[in-house]
Amino acid sequence: APWPFGHFGLKALSVAFAVLLWLFVSGDATVERGLRVPLEFQQFPDSLEMMGEAPSLVDVRVRGASSALSRLGPGDIVAQLDLKSANVGRRLFQITPEQVRTPFGVQVVQVTPSSIALVFEPQVSKQVPVAPSLEGDPAPGFVVGQVLASPASVEVVGPQSAVARVTEAVTEAISVGGARAAGTDTV
Repeated sequence: APWPFGHFGLKALSVAFAVLLWLFVSGDATVERGLRVPLEFQQFPDSLEMMGEAPSLVDVRVRGASSALSRLGPGDIVAQLDLKSANVGRRLFQITPEQVRTPFGVQVVQVTPSSIALVFEPQVSKQVPVAPSLEGDPAPGFVVGQVLASPASVEVVGPQSAVARVTEAVTEAISVGGARAAGTDTV
């Protein structure tokens, strides 16, 4: 009959490792925590523009070992919304726990809001004249003469409704206060 105490040292060492591993795993309680994480838009169509303010953050409830959650840093959890199917108009997009990227050992339980409405318009462009903005008054006896911009026009690109309202591109203010001669400013 085999002797049960053969290789006793190895058996005792194995039991000690098993007990330590059990204590380590069982001592790390599972916890649930609420976090505010960034919302990342992926595969944004080149031909569309988003109107209004899209949320940049969403709230998530995550579950995992206390040690795993305590090691979380900024950017470790990110909600990702795929916009490849976006079309012109108001669209409702679902945000599910599966769309949240997390480190190993962290599970997403809930995302709030669970859906967001986004409005898209076609992207258009047009040329508009550059209108230099002047401030101040020249020195006594002097007047502002001809104001030229180089380039004389620029191309603006954006949502169709916003571009339709643009009639000129106004520069930063250029001070002519106390001026006694022609001048050039870069703005």
